[in-house]
Amino acid sequence: MTKRLALPILLACSVATFIGGLAVGYVAWRADRGKSPGVEAVAAAARVVSAASSDHDHDHDHDHDHDHDHDHGDDHGDHIDLSAKAVKNLGVRFGLIDREPFRKQLHIPALVIEKPGQSGLTVTSPIQGIVREIHKFPGQSLEPGDRLFTVQVTDEALERAQLTLLETLIKTTLTESEIERLEPLAESGAIMGRRKLELEYQLKQLNSEKSARLQELRLRGLSDEQVDRIVTRRELIGEIDVHLEVAPLPQAQTEIGEIESDDPGPVYTIERIDVFPGRAVLKGEELCHIANHFELFLRGEAFELDVPAIRLLNERDWGVAAELGEGDGHERIENLRVTYMDNHVDQQTQTFPFYMSLPNRVVTESRDAQGRLFRSWQFKPGQRAHLFVPVEEWPNQIVLPRDAVVRSGPEAYVFRVKERGVSPLQRYRKRAERLERVPRQGEFEFEPVPVQILHQDRHRVVIADDGDLKIADLVALNHAYQLFLAWKLQASGGGMAHDHDH
Repeated sequence: MTKRLALPILLACSVATFIGGLAVGYVAWRADRGKSPGVEAVAAAARVVSAASSDHDHDHDHDHDHDHDHDHGDDHGDHIDLSAKAVKNLGVRFGLIDREPFRKQLHIPALVIEKPGQSGLTVTSPIQGIVREIHKFPGQSLEPGDRLFTVQVTDEALERAQLTLLETLIKTTLTESEIERLEPLAESGAIMGRRKLELEYQLKQLNSEKSARLQELRLRGLSDEQVDRIVTRRELIGEIDVHLEVAPLPQAQTEIGEIESDDPGPVYTIERIDVFPGRAVLKGEELCHIANHFELFLRGEAFELDVPAIRLLNERDWGVAAELGEGDGHERIENLRVTYMDNHVDQQTQTFPFYMSLPNRVVTESRDAQGRLFRSWQFKPGQRAHLFVPVEEWPNQIVLPRDAVVRSGPEAYVFRVKERGVSPLQRYRKRAERLERVPRQGEFEFEPVPVQILHQDRHRVVIADDGDLKIADLVALNHAYQLFLAWKLQASGGGMAHDHDH
């Protein structure tokens, strides 16, 4: 009976070992391809090896005549052995345990909005007329003084004012010429000086009327340049150009991207055009909307319980951190200051709005076939954000990134790196040298250290300083979950410790 069972048992063991080898080999193949095996691959390999080991043990329980000792001779239950390639494939970062102050924070949602009175402006028609040409287009960047529209004049009052000014100018010129002609005759006594005095009085009246007409034209929408053209060239203005008339921005607030320049370039953009060529417009009618997003507002939405902590921020000289965007592309901004808190409660959300200035920058720019410049800002009105408001400070804490700690039920672990050839004195005095030497190691031995979590937020974890983790210990700062899976797989006999490249 024993001889009949020997061959099937041997075949079953071989098949189990072969299946387990295929699973682990797949994980190693994924690593060699430059791809992290991920949670699913590691877990699948662990299940296959575990199942194979179970079948193998089951067969041995039924075979009392062939009891073999399958001790591997190396206990992997208390550490993980990984090659340098495996560590690089995972992208493990390393750091040294230290104490630092930790600020407990509130997580408050926020919204990017335009800064009232500064971020947006409307360009209106200075006269009644017909839009003949549009020179700029939505999305295009602008500089102060750029020409936006050409409008044909159809305002009868403006036309009459121009004609009246021309008539006054002609009379003024004739009067000045007559006074100049009579000047020598009056001095010689050939004519009475009374006539000359009358002409001089008439010239004063004409000059007063000229001044009034000039002011009228300016009030009706003509620029100083256009009025000067009427005076010097004696021609009527049939159409006018509408320009972007704004004051230049301070240079310190217009740094584009990560390049500091004395000439930051245009920071105004056309967001919307409300007219089209051929449309009749009235004086004061909106032509387009211009945006300037070099500085925006972040509006936080706090609940009533959060208001006292926000009021104490400026008193404690604490800043607020903000995160915009999602995933790896998110942007974190530190030390924002609360400008003011609104005096009204939002009736829809029942929150207390508060505001902070948000510096902005241009991230991309391009030109079309006509050479028109288009620029895109990093932060945009309507974008959602997350605010982290500090409320309490804990001194001398062990603080780690959240990805450095893994939970398994009630347990939590941090993975410490065993360093060879480092004396206790070097642990404290040569920290920089130790971190520089880590990437040059050929093999890594990670020890799972049980820890107690005192507090955690979206990014950080506070660990109890109970002696298990010591100051200056070298630990993995990320991918704790993948290391945990490798530990469990290796402890089950999966063999991930020995990474042979063929």
